[in-house]
Amino acid sequence: MTIETTQLKKTVTELTEKIVDYEASLVELKQRIDIQDTLNGMLNISLMPITLNEQMEKILSLILNISWLALDKKGCVFLTDDNGKGLQMVAHHNLGESLLKLCDHIQFGQCLCGKAAVNQTLLFKNCIDSDHDIVPEGMQPHGHYNMPIMSNGQTLGVLNLYVKPGHTQTDLETEFLAASSKAMASIIERKKIEEKLHKLSHTDELTGIANRRHFMNHVDALITESEQYKRQFSILFIDLDHFKAVNDTHGHEYGDQILIDAAQRIQSHLRETDLVARLGGDEFIVALEMISNTDKVLEIARELIHSLSMPYHIKEQQLTIGASIGVSLYPQHGSNSETLIKHADFALYQAKGSRGQAAVYNEKAS
Repeated sequence: MTIETTQLKKTVTELTEKIVDYEASLVELKQRIDIQDTLNGMLNISLMPITLNEQMEKILSLILNISWLALDKKGCVFLTDDNGKGLQMVAHHNLGESLLKLCDHIQFGQCLCGKAAVNQTLLFKNCIDSDHDIVPEGMQPHGHYNMPIMSNGQTLGVLNLYVKPGHTQTDLETEFLAASSKAMASIIERKKIEEKLHKLSHTDELTGIANRRHFMNHVDALITESEQYKRQFSILFIDLDHFKAVNDTHGHEYGDQILIDAAQRIQSHLRETDLVARLGGDEFIVALEMISNTDKVLEIARELIHSLSMPYHIKEQQLTIGASIGVSLYPQHGSNSETLIKHADFALYQAKGSRGQAAVYNEKAS
């Protein structure tokens, strides 16, 4: 073999190696572009006006649709429950009914997802082993990526993805899951802040029931629905009698507790479809759906008055107040929320003439 031939073979070998390296680099570049596109997709999902659970469902689908990611097209997302000690499944894809029932809610430390939540580190398994605490009947061989979703040292949830049995973990997969976890944590935190702000803007801070804004929106929607389906409803405007005297005598702490108890008493007499709100001070207002019969409305109003007039036990003190209620009916007494509330307020003024009474709006008396 001549020197020229040897040199040529060496050059061909070097070029071949470079082509292989170049092709590998192109593959990795394509994968990294896919990763960035997926993360951008998560950002777009975070801006959608949908629930957090719906966002998690879309994100899970986005991840499972990455063609090169060595996943088994199966997985789920858990979010930490309200007590912070367990995980609630909020999104899933291609999981059997028996598994969905068994894993609907799991405790921290239970099975792979619960262990990842406690350890707060990526947990990878390429087969079923003793860490699988939940084993539904007929479960096929598989492995898992269990990625905790964390923020400021707290576990917000777990991303659970299936892999083929015997799968080998790669650095790029690990890098992608870490980035996905970070993005999902931001989305969860953002959504929870939105929900908290929405709740604060629609809830009375003291009693925890609806506030004026929430009630007005509810009645507006109720009017639209009632007009469409030819339904009727009632508004009850409630004022606590003698509350100011009790509040002035015993102080705001006692007064606040009476308002909290009064809100609970009102709510206990209502159906799930009804809504009670605090307008401010000692004034409450109720929307009773699909009730326009005057006798029935007055019966409910008198029950509320009786309940609100029962003694309040606060710090070994027994305090007694009363209540008066004004009633307006839709559509007889108004076609919009402002008019209905105004007329219920006027009926309340009539009822307070003799205290402890309920009165229906009378146009002739206005």
